[in-house]
Order: sequence, then structure tokens, then C-alpha cells
Amino acid sequence: MKKFRLLSLVLALVMILASCGGAKKEEKKGEEKTEGKKDSYDIVYLTPSTASQFWTHVGIGIENAIKDMEKEHGIKINYSIVGPSEEGQTEEYVTAFEQAIAKKPDAIITATLAIDSTVPKAKEATDNGIVLNFVNCGLGIGDDGAHEETYNQFYYCSNKTIGEMAGEAFLKAKEAKNIGEGIVGVNTNVENEALDQRVIGFREYVKEHAPELEQTDTYYNGNVVEKAQSNAENIISTYGDKLMGMFAGNNITGNGVALAVEGANLKDKIVTVAVDSDDTEIKALKDGVIDAIIVQNAYEQGYLGMKNAIETLINGKNPEEKKQVNCPPSIVDKDNMEDQKIKELLDPTLLKK
Repeated sequence: MKKFRLLSLVLALVMILASCGGAKKEEKKGEEKTEGKKDSYDIVYLTPSTASQFWTHVGIGIENAIKDMEKEHGIKINYSIVGPSEEGQTEEYVTAFEQAIAKKPDAIITATLAIDSTVPKAKEATDNGIVLNFVNCGLGIGDDGAHEETYNQFYYCSNKTIGEMAGEAFLKAKEAKNIGEGIVGVNTNVENEALDQRVIGFREYVKEHAPELEQTDTYYNGNVVEKAQSNAENIISTYGDKLMGMFAGNNITGNGVALAVEGANLKDKIVTVAVDSDDTEIKALKDGVIDAIIVQNAYEQGYLGMKNAIETLINGKNPEEKKQVNCPPSIVDKDNMEDQKIKELLDPTLLKK
């Protein structure tokens, strides 16, 4: 009887130990299951302007990437858009950046027109474990590596290339319209180290290939259409018949220049080339008021920026080998603007899912 009781106690003890060991194993297994990919992520698109069609086009790429990534990875993205109404409201942009950081999202996708003010906010976001991706306008002029330790990834379009392609399109239109020597009016939106590369690229290309053309100083408009139009009208009245063309460094500037050229009935007498695309520029291109526009792939930059942020969060590391990736622009004129790919480039709403 004693032996039987002893054997029973031993068996009971073995069962208890096995039970405890099994519980620990299950607990560990449960812990491993919660590591890695989460079920949902909070991601903010901090736009430089809620009113700009260009940044809306970036947003379409972002939203399509969200839908694709949710489907591919079985996750949920809690998405929000914040930012000032106008690009010139840089103080409001920085404030919106601060507020976005305070909410501690998993990632922020943004672009900045105020580099110096943005650098400390970028560092703060990254130091707080937020995946920060820039699209189009970052903390340097492109692949120069400026402040790259403060962000995760940057998808951009070389502003120098944009300017050079604008110069190429300008001289092509000059030849097609049989316009001779004269003065070129140079216009752009804001004085910015990165954006000024467009002007530099345009000036250098024209100087190299048509040194007989004289170029004005750069007219800045603060990214206000009315000021851009006023600047263009001032150039027209100042140089009169000597004026042979104008360059507009972004879509807001292009809108103002187009309005001035149309108002002065100069579309057949001068060459006009602009950058980016919106409804006003596209109409001006169709009407022959603008001869060509250099169009960045806003949709692609937004799509890649969001896709990269989600993959970085899921994998725990940036999947890109280079921190700066260039997305080349295209020259759009009346000859190719009806091509389907160009239509989608000009109007990414056609791609919206």
C-alpha cells in the first residue's frame, strides 16, 4: 500500500511539472506570435498644401499604395491628411509637423518648402521611432545626402533635370515657331535651395545651346497666382517686342504666366514653358498659350513613399538600397498630351482606385 501511494505521488508530481512546462511553452509561443507585423498602422500625410493639385496628385498615389498594401499584407492603415492650405504658409506647416509628431503615428509622409525649419522636426520624428519619408521636396537638393540621418527615405525628381528639360523644350518650341533672338523672362515661386535648381538648370541649358538669348533676373512670386501674373505682366510691359519667351518654374507660376500671355495675346509671338501640371496649365497647353510643360510623376512619388513606409514598418528596415531615389520627369506638349500614359501623368485621378 505504501509503495502504491508513493507511486501515485510521483505520477501526480510528474503531471504537475508537465502541465507547468506546457503552459510556459504555450505562453512563449503566444509571445512570439505578437512580435513583428502589427494588424494596423497609423500613418499621416503631412502635405505642404491642401489646395494644390500637385500635392493632391501625390495623395492619390499614397492612397492607392495604402489599398494595395492592405490587400497584400492583410493589414489596416489608419490614414489621415494634415497641413496648411497654401504652400507659402510654412509656419503653419511646421506647426502641423509638431502636432503630427505629438500624436505618435507609426509613419509620416511629407514634403517641405522650408528646409531649415523642418530639419529639427525631422530629427525629432526619427528619434521618436516614427518612419519619416519625404517625397518631391526633402531636406536637400536630391541625392546630396543632406540630413539623411533624420529620415528613412526620399523619393524625388531632380530639379536640375527639370530645368534642363525645360530649356530643351523651350529651344525646340522656339525653332518650331520660328522665333529669333530676344529676352527670356525667368519666373518661379519661392526662393529655395532645392527649387532654385530648376532655374539653374534652365539657365545653364539655354546659355550653352543659345548663348545669344538674354535672360532676366529671377522673378519670385511667393507661390501666389496673382503675383505670378503680375510679374509676367511686368516683364511683358518692360521688354515689349524684345521679349521672346518666358519660363515658369512650377504650376502656380505657370498659371500666372499663362494668364498674362493670354491677356496680352502673345501666344504666337513668344515661347512659354512651365513646370508641373494642373487644370489651368493643361488648358493653356491645349490652347497653345503654353508650348510645353515639364511634368513630374507626382503619383509615383506618393505611391513609392507610402509603399516604402509600410514595408519598412512590416520588415523593421528600409527595403531600398539608396536613401534617395530619383523619379524622372517628362516633357509634355501638344504632340503627345493625348497619349494615355501622358493623360495619366497629367491627371492621376484617372488612376484612382
